[in-house]
Amino acid sequence: MATIYLPATIKGQSSESMGINNFSPRAGATAAYFLCLLLVLVYVNMFPIWKYLSTILKDIFFVILPPVILGLFIGGVLWLRLKIRQTSRSLDKTSIGIGILICCIGLLSTDPDFPIKRVHVFEYAFLCLVARYAMSHFLDGLPLLFFSACFGALLGIHDEFLQGLHPARTYGLRDMGVNMLGSFGGGLIWHGLHLFSLERPSTVDRADVYFLGWLLVAVLLLVWPVVYYRGLVIEIWVALPLLAAPAYYFIYRESFSKKLSHGISAVTAAAVSLVIYPFLTKLPGVVFY
Repeated sequence: MATIYLPATIKGQSSESMGINNFSPRAGATAAYFLCLLLVLVYVNMFPIWKYLSTILKDIFFVILPPVILGLFIGGVLWLRLKIRQTSRSLDKTSIGIGILICCIGLLSTDPDFPIKRVHVFEYAFLCLVARYAMSHFLDGLPLLFFSACFGALLGIHDEFLQGLHPARTYGLRDMGVNMLGSFGGGLIWHGLHLFSLERPSTVDRADVYFLGWLLVAVLLLVWPVVYYRGLVIEIWVALPLLAAPAYYFIYRESFSKKLSHGISAVTAAAVSLVIYPFLTKLPGVVFY
């Protein structure tokens, strides 16, 4: 379990007296994963609110707001880390700098006609932090960075599919890319701040790399062709590689690194569950936009 170390001098309480270490790792992870799923549903349905604010405050508000919120949020987390010490290690400025750069690229990658969508960068940077907490009970170091960012990016793909089923929204590859940049940029920032991390060494086996490579290709083979199915029923064939992933997983899971098994299982679940959307478009009255 990743432990947050609190100085006994803060309000005269130790970490044990504040109940930090008494929280069940599995219960904490389950609650955080549930929050990740809830956040996706909230993000999908926030558009009318952002749109209303845009009509009142004009688009320039959404040009300025997302980077300001992201900066304040990162600053707040940094202040909290210094106030409530998690580790004596110095900040990884390289990781933080690259993460901020990726987030800036995400802010600049949104459709210029819809500056409102810049909020996606902040949203998925935050979601990645929640996923990082969930996985920190089982992973650490670079694997924690990689799998939490991938999990957030995959939920960003779910976000776009849900928008494709929403009558007032559309499925878009650009927005999906912005979600991914927000997740990976945020992941690097949280990694550089050493949040929920003790930096225990982990090993990667060939089976891990082969399976994750297959999963990546299978996801791409689903999300890329689907953009051409707006207003149509999505063909099941685009999901066939992902449908094969569970068989691959259960056959070779004993070959996976034990220290990475939780991360592999989490991203597999997030990826394979994408196959539900082609089947949903076959239901009466369901239109994919």
